[in-house]
Amino acid sequence: MTLRATDFWDTEEYKKKRIRQITPFICVQNLLFSLILICLICLITACQTSPVIKHVTIAVDGQTHAISTEAETVREVLLEAEVELGDLDRVEPDLYNAISSGSHVVITRIREEILVEHEIIPFEQQTVVNEALAPGETRLMQLGVAGEEAISYRLIYEDGLVATQTEIDRQISVEPIPEIMVVGPPSNLPPVPFAGTITYLSNGNAWLMRGNSANRRLIATESSFDEHVFALSPDEGHLLYTQPLSDDMDLPFNELWLASTTIVGEQPESLALNNVLEAVWSPLINSSLVAYSTAERTVSAPGWKANNDLWLINPLANQPSPIQILQPDNSGLYAWWGGDFAWSPDGSTLAYARPDEIGIITFTTQRPITYQVTPLVEFAPLETHSDWGWVPQISWSPDSRFLAAVVHGPPIGSEPAEESQQFEVWLLQAEGITENRRLKVKVAEQVGMWASPTWGVKGIAYGEAIEPLQSVNSRYKLRLIDWDGSNLRQLFPFQAEPGVQLPELAWSLDGEQLLFVYNGNLYLVNYQGSPPKPLTQDSQVSHVNWVAHQRVLTTTPINATQSVTTTRIITK
Repeated sequence: MTLRATDFWDTEEYKKKRIRQITPFICVQNLLFSLILICLICLITACQTSPVIKHVTIAVDGQTHAISTEAETVREVLLEAEVELGDLDRVEPDLYNAISSGSHVVITRIREEILVEHEIIPFEQQTVVNEALAPGETRLMQLGVAGEEAISYRLIYEDGLVATQTEIDRQISVEPIPEIMVVGPPSNLPPVPFAGTITYLSNGNAWLMRGNSANRRLIATESSFDEHVFALSPDEGHLLYTQPLSDDMDLPFNELWLASTTIVGEQPESLALNNVLEAVWSPLINSSLVAYSTAERTVSAPGWKANNDLWLINPLANQPSPIQILQPDNSGLYAWWGGDFAWSPDGSTLAYARPDEIGIITFTTQRPITYQVTPLVEFAPLETHSDWGWVPQISWSPDSRFLAAVVHGPPIGSEPAEESQQFEVWLLQAEGITENRRLKVKVAEQVGMWASPTWGVKGIAYGEAIEPLQSVNSRYKLRLIDWDGSNLRQLFPFQAEPGVQLPELAWSLDGEQLLFVYNGNLYLVNYQGSPPKPLTQDSQVSHVNWVAHQRVLTTTPINATQSVTTTRIITK
C-alpha cells in the first residue's frame, strides 16, 4: 500500500499535536489585544478634560448675583439661576452668546404703558360783521365753550424709570364752541344805485337789495339754508330756496320753500317737495315755471345720490302739481353728484350741464308738450379723488342762440383724460335742433375749473385762474371778451388785489355793470373797467341773484299741467 503525504495531515494524532502547538500562541495574542484595548481606553479617558467651573455675575432687579456654573451660554446660565424674563426685557450679552469665567450678564426690565392725558382746547373768538346792526353796535351771538382733547402717549420704562415717551394719538372728545360777537359795520357805505333786485345769502340769512345798496332788508332770519336752491323769480317777487330737514336717514334731506320778497313779514311756505337738488325759474314772467331735479339720501358723503331727472312745476299755482320730464339716469362716472340747469332768455330751451356733457332740452307749447334732448359737447369727467364732482358752468347769450360754457379740456401731457387740469371756455351754438352741424368755438384756454363764463349785452365775463393747473384753490382774474372772443380786457383785480376766490358773476340788464363777489362782499364794476364799488361789508356773501326789471315776454308759456311726449335726439 502506497502512503500519500496528505494522509498524514488527516490523522487524528497530527491534529492534536497541532492544537498543542498553536494554543499558547492564541492566548498570547488575546492577551496582547486586551492590553491594547485597555491602553486605548485609558488614553481616551486621559484626553477628556475635567469640568470647567465658571464664575459669572448676573445684574437683575437692582441686585447683582455671583454664581459658579458649568453652563456654556447666557441662556443656560439664566435658566440655572432661575431668572425669569419678560417679553420686552433686554439681556446683554445676547441669550445665545457663549460665556466664560468673569462674564457679566445684565438684565434690563422693560415694560410698556399707555398714558392718556386730557388737555383743554380754548374756544375761538370770532367777530362777524352784520349790516343789520348800526355802525359800532355789538351783540353776543353765541357763548364760547372750551373743548377737550385726549392725547395718548406710549411710555417705555427701563428698570422702573421712563426711558421714552411717544405721542401715538389725538382725539377731540369735546368740540370747542366759538364765541361769536356780532358787530355793526365800521361805517355806512356810500349808497350805490342799480336797476332791479339783488338777493344773496350772508351769515345764514337771506338778504334783499332793491334799486339801491342802502335799500337793504332781511327776507328770512330764522330759516336755515342748505344752499342747493336759492333762486329769485323773474318778477322779483318770490325767492325759492331749500331748507335742510332732520338728520334721520329715514327722512328726506331737504324741503323746497317759497318766500315773498314784496310783502314784509309774510311767512315763507313749504311747497311739500323734498330731496330737491337743483331748481331754476323760467325767465318768462307770465309762466311762473320752475324746473327742478331730485336726489336720494345716502349715508356716505356727500349725503345724496342724484337722480338726474327733471320735473316742471308752477309753485304759484293754488295746488302745485309737478310733472316729470326726464326719468332718472345714473350713467356716468360722477352721475351721483348731479348737474345744473339754465333756461334760455326766451324760455323755450333748458340747457343742462353734467360732469361729462353739456346739452339742451327744447320744449314745444302745443298739446301735448313735446321736448327734445340734444347733447352739444361731451368730454371726460374730472376725477376729483374726493366726495365732490365738478360740473361745467353754463350761460346763455341774450338772444338765446348760444351757450358759453367751461369745458374739461384734453390732457396737457401723458396723464389720463380724467386727470387733465386744463379747462377751456367754449361757445356752443344751441339753435336749430334739426341741424347736423353746430358752431363750437374755443375762445379761452387754461382758465381754471371755476371760470364761470357769464354772458351779457356788452360781452362775456369769466374768471381766469392765476394758477390754472391748480385751479381748484386758485384765485381768479375777471376778464371780459366780445361775443366773438376778441377784444380781451381785464375788469378785476383793478390794482393790486389778489383776485376773487370763486367767481360769482351777474350782469345788469343793459350790460353796463357786472356784479361779483370779492372776499365775501358784493362789488359792482363798469364793463369799461372803472374802480369797483362795494355794496356790502360783512364778508359773508354768497349765492347771488340779480333780476333787473325784465319786460313781460310774449312767448307762450309752457303749461306744467299738460302731458309730455319724450323725444331724444343725438346730434354730434
